[in-house]
Amino acid sequence: MGALFIYCAGGFGKEVMDVAKRFNAEQHRWNDIHFLDDQCETPTRYDAKVFSFDAACAFLKQSAGEVIIANGEPASRRMLREKLEARDMALGFLIDATTIVADSARIESGVVIAPLCSISSDAVIQTNASVNTMSIVGHDVVVGENTVISSMVNIGGKSKIGMNTYIGMGALIKDEVKIGDDVIIGMGSVVYNDIPDNMIALGNPARPMRRNTDKKVFK
Repeated sequence: MGALFIYCAGGFGKEVMDVAKRFNAEQHRWNDIHFLDDQCETPTRYDAKVFSFDAACAFLKQSAGEVIIANGEPASRRMLREKLEARDMALGFLIDATTIVADSARIESGVVIAPLCSISSDAVIQTNASVNTMSIVGHDVVVGENTVISSMVNIGGKSKIGMNTYIGMGALIKDEVKIGDDVIIGMGSVVYNDIPDNMIALGNPARPMRRNTDKKVFK
């Protein structure tokens, strides 16, 4: 059964730990759940052992296991994923026990889906994306790799969200809208029209305000 390592032991890491414990209580997937974090200065966090990156690599060479990234920055999710892949460390996936996922939906490796979400028919959540609490992903929606969907977001059917994109809390995305790669949608925004790559868009209706040059959400 091996172990699960949650990569990043900050606030989102604690939330992901809660999801992992609920998931494991139902699925019995791992023997142990740990944190992986080179910045944490304590040996334990939130009742879990904290491993450095090198220590986690050594552990996983000796035992079966996988990693989930618990970081809310799309650019950081991509960077950490590349770091893991360079060391042949496998990504797992997590779906909270309270979330509803259609049988026809596809959830790829590295995905985290938080409590009380709805993932509808034929939706695709691509590798290393994250969907936070009480969000709705409509039918035939595609959420791109490393993308972060914040809490209470509603994505209408047949919309496509690009890679490395961040959708802020409470945003509403109209059906059949295309949002590009490396985009930030501000919280509470209402998106009626397509948003091109590398833009920050805000408002109701959401409009591109400036280019997303530094790829940082939290500054």
